[in-house]
Amino acid sequence: MKFYDKYPQLRERSFLTKILTDTVFSTMALEDQKVEKSRVKEIVVSLLQDAELEGKQFFSN
Repeated sequence: MKFYDKYPQLRERSFLTKILTDTVFSTMALEDQKVEKSRVKEIVVSLLQDAELEGKQFFSN
């Protein structure tokens, strides 16, 4: 079984963005790094857009 077959919700842009944002934000908070959640989300969205421009396909159409 392939990864995306097991976890199809990861192909949804909003779900993946939320999961990555929450994970990075909580990890940084545990390390006492003060960054606003909105800033983390901006960075995550930017990185996903860059990956898409490079031809990596994360999302289904």
